[in-house]
Amino acid sequence: MSPSSDDLQKDDKASLIDKMCVHVNKSYGTEGHATFTSALYNSSDVVVDYEPLKLSTFRVFTAMRGTVFHDWVIFLEQVLITALFLICAVPMYIYYNQQAHDIGGIEAGKDSFRQKLAEQSDRMRDFAMAMTVLASLLLSFYTAMAVSRWWAIRTAGIGGIKAAAVELEMMISQMCTQDPQVLEAIRRYARASLILVFIWRHKRLSALKADLVPHLLTEDEAEQMLRWNHCLHETVWAWQSAIVATLHQEGKIRSDQLFRALLERCSDGRKAVQVIHTHLAVKIPMQYVHLLGVLVKMHNLVLAVIMGSLFGAAVRNGEIIICVQLFGRTLILPLLFNAILLINAELSDPFDGHPTDFPGHALSAALEKDGQSFVKASQNMPDWMARRNPLPV
Repeated sequence: MSPSSDDLQKDDKASLIDKMCVHVNKSYGTEGHATFTSALYNSSDVVVDYEPLKLSTFRVFTAMRGTVFHDWVIFLEQVLITALFLICAVPMYIYYNQQAHDIGGIEAGKDSFRQKLAEQSDRMRDFAMAMTVLASLLLSFYTAMAVSRWWAIRTAGIGGIKAAAVELEMMISQMCTQDPQVLEAIRRYARASLILVFIWRHKRLSALKADLVPHLLTEDEAEQMLRWNHCLHETVWAWQSAIVATLHQEGKIRSDQLFRALLERCSDGRKAVQVIHTHLAVKIPMQYVHLLGVLVKMHNLVLAVIMGSLFGAAVRNGEIIICVQLFGRTLILPLLFNAILLINAELSDPFDGHPTDFPGHALSAALEKDGQSFVKASQNMPDWMARRNPLPV
């Protein structure tokens, strides 16, 4: 018996409610906002994945681990700004109603600080706003460049290494050989190329053998690598080309077109590592970053002085709402600007030990697992395909 229209409507409503509950749970649930894993050569954990919904709701105020607020520098800067704010507020509160000549004025006038501040307060606010707009504009350009460079390292760099290694292993296993030594070497050298970037940025090249032997390199391979010991993360792809050349000399690569395609995969892997190396070694021009840092710090100092002076006057006048606005502006804007500077500084090198680094262990393990899966897929083809296209020896 087919269900009635009423039953279908009830099922649709129940399904809609279930979807809504799942969505709300993802947004406000007690689960962590991110997944973490251990970092390479560092005691801190790094982010593997996160839930965007939890960072798009009020749940964001409970997310601290793995965020910029784990950096104590941002709070130290805020303490200094707040101290300057109070240093400027207290004298203004004390001298607000006194005559200018009573505190050392050149001329014995009758104008009080109340009148002088009332005349200049609008100009002071305009000047602070102008600096805020300028700092915001330059920070937006800086952030766009930093994020685009970070994204290029992640996609064209690390993603390019994985794509080249997986395609190289897939084509060789399908059309050249099933020799486990060859296929395993392709994966090991690709993973070593990635880990060598971490070793380079952590300045651990002297401990190369301890870090790579025996899970990625053999003792002999490490010894051979140390003989040239220059840009190892990129030059190790010469070994991948040597694998292809060896297979061609042994007659296991039966066409020039396939030989060329395999060499192109090796070239793609080398280019991917070069992308990483270039973005890490060649940073955003120092003059721009220095000028932006000076501008942001000047903005924070000027804002603290101006807002502190106005705050002292507002306290004297009993303007509670104005006091909250002034103090809130001094807290929020410098905090956000300093946080953006710190984030961009960490994004410039996601391999050197910050909590925002790339998860080296996870990336290496994923490359190994994906490479093995392509080999196993070729070894477990459907019967009709296996009969018509037997695998090479």
